[in-house]
Amino acid sequence: MLIEFEKDYMNKYWKIQRAQWCNYFENENYNLSQIDAEIYDTVKLFNKEVQPIDRKSKIASLLMQKDLVDKEPLVSEIRNRIDNLDNYSDNISEDIKADRYQYKLALSYKMKDDVKKLMNTRNALSKQMGFDSYPELVLITDEIDKDNLVHSLNGFLESNLPKAIEIIKKYNIKWETWFSDLSRIGVTKNQYNPIELVNQLLKTFGFDEIKGKIQISFMEKGYAGCASELSPNDIRIVVEPIKSLNNLRTLFHEMGHAILYSLNKEEGIYKILPPSHDEAMAVVIEYIAPMLLILNKTDREKIFEIMTLEYTRCAISSLYEFDLWQNPEIAEELYIKHYSKLGIEINNPSMWASDTFRSIDPVYVHNYVIGAILAEKIFTYLQSENSCNYKEWDAWLSDNIYKDGRKKSFKEKIKGLGDFI
Repeated sequence: MLIEFEKDYMNKYWKIQRAQWCNYFENENYNLSQIDAEIYDTVKLFNKEVQPIDRKSKIASLLMQKDLVDKEPLVSEIRNRIDNLDNYSDNISEDIKADRYQYKLALSYKMKDDVKKLMNTRNALSKQMGFDSYPELVLITDEIDKDNLVHSLNGFLESNLPKAIEIIKKYNIKWETWFSDLSRIGVTKNQYNPIELVNQLLKTFGFDEIKGKIQISFMEKGYAGCASELSPNDIRIVVEPIKSLNNLRTLFHEMGHAILYSLNKEEGIYKILPPSHDEAMAVVIEYIAPMLLILNKTDREKIFEIMTLEYTRCAISSLYEFDLWQNPEIAEELYIKHYSKLGIEINNPSMWASDTFRSIDPVYVHNYVIGAILAEKIFTYLQSENSCNYKEWDAWLSDNIYKDGRKKSFKEKIKGLGDFI
């Protein structure tokens, strides 16, 4: 039964991967809810037939448990509705749409009921399956210990929040203009050729073999960046044109995803990585790349200032989210309580509903912080063990992180660097 499930599931997995990409970046209009329904039917059919008796069957069971909630028809319908902003943009003026903050605020009011309904539905389904909540379902199926994670998030904040507050003061950053301020910080007089930097990165690590598997496009699509594996050896990246160091940082991040997908030698469900593994290793490359490539020293420092701001915000967002799932009725109050830690004025707390990490990618944002913690640990370890012999860095990353996919848990892969997930 496991073989039958894996074959059926992987066919549908690649189908949804390609359809999502085509809808986002190629102006297609695939019915994602219909493909979700096909996946849901598969997991319903095999859920009680595949028992977790070894590593592969355990992974199958974890995938099915999560999909019994995330692919459930009502959840899929609401999520995919929220994912299409055209469903909420009626009667919003073009002047408001031109202002990113005001547009998100207007959307928040319109989509709030759907976001709350989606949260309630996910929570109810998770409890029906025996979990305390939807966040518990996500963390267990991703093989993450919540206590370790919360401890790590708080530890990261303790170390980095003072730095972030100083950077906020230095550049006079406002909550309403957070993302444009990151681009402002990233203004540089230096001209970097992004493709040359990507090639240099791959050559430095000895990853030249994967160059042909990765397609990179630069376009204005409302996304800072995105990477996806549409099928084995068909890996694509979209990032905004490189106008600032923040765009360059995003390119390094998406290359982290692409390298991970390219060097995963497994097949079948071992090919599907948990978000902790996937996102963390993207942050690792985002962190390492500026260290290794020939960038101006001032520019490197600015990139790390941006990373400090972003991953401090992510840590706060994660802790807010855990509180939110327990107390959704005071979402706005919790929003102000948590984000005010940044030392800036937080207006319009209704904005919480337009954050995609509350609906499209819930219980996900903590993975960036796992990556930020891990990146420093991996860089320190590889530098101490192998100095500037970057081919040895490649060998360690390939043997310990990349090549065997989900055959081992991510927690087990990085246990030598600390028990923080």
